[in-house]
Amino acid sequence: MQPKPPGSRLKPVADTLESVGFVSKGDKKLLNHRAQNEYFNKIKDRYVKFCVDNKSNLEAALISMPTSASGDATSNPPAALPSAKQSTVERTIPSPSSELSTLLLSLRKLREALLATAKETPVDFIQRVYAFSIQLAVRARHPPSYFPSLRYSLEKLHTRSHPLNQSDLEDVISYLILDYACRQDDMLSAFELRARARRDFAFSDQDIDQVLVALMHGNWVVFWRVRNSVDCFRQAIMDWAMAQMRRRALKAVGSAYLSVPVDWVLGECIGFDEGWTWEKLVEHENLGWEKDGENIIIRRPKTRTRLNPEAAPVNKAES
Repeated sequence: MQPKPPGSRLKPVADTLESVGFVSKGDKKLLNHRAQNEYFNKIKDRYVKFCVDNKSNLEAALISMPTSASGDATSNPPAALPSAKQSTVERTIPSPSSELSTLLLSLRKLREALLATAKETPVDFIQRVYAFSIQLAVRARHPPSYFPSLRYSLEKLHTRSHPLNQSDLEDVISYLILDYACRQDDMLSAFELRARARRDFAFSDQDIDQVLVALMHGNWVVFWRVRNSVDCFRQAIMDWAMAQMRRRALKAVGSAYLSVPVDWVLGECIGFDEGWTWEKLVEHENLGWEKDGENIIIRRPKTRTRLNPEAAPVNKAES
């Protein structure tokens, strides 16, 4: 028997998610419900694995593919090369940004296939796919994936014959209102949607009402309080307005106080975000305030110059 040549002649196994293409580009693998269901289950299994692989810091992994408020993707830093001390298992785990990109792209392929087969596909299955897709994209801060899906869910998938369940309907409305207000800074659309939701769906949500009022009046205290009390999905959308509210808070403090405690600025003013330090805040917001022990000196009181009554009066005509 001839010795086996070094190296394997077998081709690498294709990624089960990436091997499927877009219907619009001629791929027909997802044009039947059975294939769609199997593909959806693979996406969910892959997401579970993503969570397990990144369990030490899942939130950072979920925002590893940053986008601008307009939804345009921004470039990610290249993944660091594995060090010599890393184990084989650690080196085989894909980077969070690449894996997240694969998940979002796979869901887009599935949604496109569902649109092409909407008449033959069970509506409740389509609703489940969209609900899962929205929640993942919201946490990933990826508007191109969640905003169109929110609109489609409310305008097309919620019908009299096949209504969304009450919880999903309230989530869709809440996320849409928050996205208009916090990311798009379109308060008119946010208030119009809330009014229509109240009229058509008996929608009522005190947290949403408080966020809208806080944004309109620059009430950063209420905004942070609501943000810290809602679930992770609403927090993710509210985070689009964090920079705006932080600057409003700092501007208000700067105009009203001479000095304030450091902890109060890092807590009340910027929403108790653990990622902020005083040094980072100064650099990020270009603050000219001074740190004096545990206090921040915003501005020092001006000392008045007392006139000497014995000094000779100045003769303006001579000068």
